[in-house]
Amino acid sequence: MEYLRMDAVDDLSDAIDATRELLLPVQVGLWIKLAIVVFFIGGSLGMSGSVPAGDVGPVADETAVDAPIDEIPDKIIALAAVIVVILLALWFIYNALGAIMEFVFVESLRSRAVHVRRYMGQNLWRGLRLFGFRLVLGAIALGIVAIPALSVVLGTSTPEAALESLIPFVLLAIPVYLIYAILMRFTSEFVVPVMLLEERGVLSAWRRFWPTLTGNLGQFVVYLVLVWILQFVINFAAGFVILFGVVAIAIPFIILGVLAAMLGEIGLWIAGALAVVALVVVLLFVALVQMPIRTYFQYYALLLLGDRNPELDLISELRTTIRADSDRHDENGRNGRNGPPETDNADQSDIGGNHWDESDDTDTPLWDQSDDSSDWDSQDEEDDADGNDNRGW
Repeated sequence: MEYLRMDAVDDLSDAIDATRELLLPVQVGLWIKLAIVVFFIGGSLGMSGSVPAGDVGPVADETAVDAPIDEIPDKIIALAAVIVVILLALWFIYNALGAIMEFVFVESLRSRAVHVRRYMGQNLWRGLRLFGFRLVLGAIALGIVAIPALSVVLGTSTPEAALESLIPFVLLAIPVYLIYAILMRFTSEFVVPVMLLEERGVLSAWRRFWPTLTGNLGQFVVYLVLVWILQFVINFAAGFVILFGVVAIAIPFIILGVLAAMLGEIGLWIAGALAVVALVVVLLFVALVQMPIRTYFQYYALLLLGDRNPELDLISELRTTIRADSDRHDENGRNGRNGPPETDNADQSDIGGNHWDESDDTDTPLWDQSDDSSDWDSQDEEDDADGNDNRGW
């Protein structure tokens, strides 16, 4: 009986080795740049703070009693409208940058060198198309639930009847969100690498990935289950690290802010500046904690994708390296259990294909060519020219 290869399980340990190859020994520049990228693409940071559902009713009732809408000054309404517009604009900018950073992240893991400006310039249009795809898919998912729910609510006569009529739509929202979450994960983890590797659009990359998905459905189902379980456990542990870290960071800033506030009006400005600095430090700390986790799960997805379809393998050389190292410590061998057959390095590099070549200056955006002395990329380019595996600034 032929041995059934469960790459979705075997690749868990290989992803650890791949993450170790990239992040160890620790290089401050590489860690910080990857943390900034992860800040934009998200690292399972959880839902943003909002008013709990149970508190919405009392807040609305109090507002209705104490401040009728007709008595609210026009300036307050205008200010609220401006704030909403600014928040929406920031949301669009953040998510658009996040879509572009998806390609920066995958390319950084593939090349094991982080050139943020260069990769952003090379993938600007792909990132914007990914952002548009996410907007459309999110609008469809929201519309499936929200539009019929709103029509039913508007047809009810009492608040109690409206709440009762929403129950079926709450139940409908569960499978809709589940499907949406799976599509978003597969798009980020598998379709984005295909877009990057073969220079495709979102829909074209989905069509390219679809036969691999349907032909190995069991592998990807196991992948989903393992990822959800691992993310729950790892993020639970990371949550404690983040909590204690945030408290440790906040204490000195709070002390300095209180002392500054005692200086009078100028002290309040100093305290405000300290609050901004504290927020930046906290966000960077959280991103640094999440970065290795996000790196691990992305490598896990890339390994599974390449094992199931060698033509879509972005990290063939890294795969060969980590499995050759595992062979020296595993008497059963792991190089031949899955993935593309072992060949020489020249052939392996051809499988991944479409590597960004340092000599391809024609695709480099103008803002990347004009500032060769930037600390952001220049040191990387010098190390690449020397043939070193750059991992610093």
